Amino acid sequence: MGELFDRWKRRALDECVPLNVTLELTLRCNLRCVHCYNFDRDEPYLPSRSPKEELSDEEILRILDEVRAEGCLYLALSGGEALSHPSLDSFVTHAARAGMMVTVKSNGTMLDETRAQRLVDAGAAAVEISLYGSTATTHDAFVKMPGAFDRTVRGIVAARTTGLRPKLSFVLVEANAAEVPGMMALADSLEVTYGIDPQITARYDGTRDPLRLPLERPSLAQLYRGPLEHLVPPVIDHPTSVQCACARSVCGISAFGEVYPCIGAPVPSGNLRQKNFHQIWTDSPTLNWIRKLELSDFSACKTCDHLAHCRRSSGVIYANTGDYTGPPRFGDDWTCMEAEVLHELHDEQRAEGRPVAAAVGGSLRRHSID
Repeated sequence: MGELFDRWKRRALDECVPLNVTLELTLRCNLRCVHCYNFDRDEPYLPSRSPKEELSDEEILRILDEVRAEGCLYLALSGGEALSHPSLDSFVTHAARAGMMVTVKSNGTMLDETRAQRLVDAGAAAVEISLYGSTATTHDAFVKMPGAFDRTVRGIVAARTTGLRPKLSFVLVEANAAEVPGMMALADSLEVTYGIDPQITARYDGTRDPLRLPLERPSLAQLYRGPLEHLVPPVIDHPTSVQCACARSVCGISAFGEVYPCIGAPVPSGNLRQKNFHQIWTDSPTLNWIRKLELSDFSACKTCDHLAHCRRSSGVIYANTGDYTGPPRFGDDWTCMEAEVLHELHDEQRAEGRPVAAAVGGSLRRHSID
């Protein structure tokens, strides 16, 4: 079954089928996370925009039909805080009935058993909940909301109790590096799965405060040698590309109808208030440019000594430098630093006679945002 699924994903990638679509329902949120990529949450809303400009319910329902017709099977509804949208349940029902597997991305604080059951009844398959520490002190400071940690944990329990499959998303920064074992232990105690993302981007409004947060080299190396050793990615034998799935099997749509190669790569590629999704996905010069990129187009990467160990995300590079194919060291040296750390770890594994996992070909990198 796994092999069949892998072939299916590869076919979607090769034929540019938007298998995975993330749709921002709103930028409104009840928390003020310090790393938020949309805008500085100390502001009431995105500067120069208004909540009234967000997609209407009718527009969202139309877009859901359009992405499904183009091949979307995995739909993530996000924000802001997706649960703050009053019509969330109707969107979930519409998408589920159309044959899409729906995941709701949330901070979990607005989720109790009654709300979780409504999502289950609407047809949601899962909820992805962000966590920023193993203690209330760390988590609450990160989201600038006292009591948020306890409410988030209750939301996780509520989801699991009602059958809404929860998955935790751990965003790692220097401030919570020491709590990673505790975060993993918490997930185990709650009997839920988790994913880990150590990358932080500048905000889409152009401010760069979040770039003071990322893991520093000693912390990253210690984590990869310790609690995250089982998650060390493989060597990419004979890498042929540094591209991820952006614009091929992955797509993002903003709360204002902008189509992006990925929700983590905010490169404007067309607006769904001006054209339908099929037209943009098929004809957008930007999306087609991205699809045709080759290793030779990434000048700083093609001859890099760490290429086989790199997990470069073009979305992260674009958000941090404004250049989709640009050199990571121009305003984003974290990507290069991680590749150097992974290279060292892989060399250590070989020197100690331990097996080093390898992925052949290396034409597919990770999504911009896991």
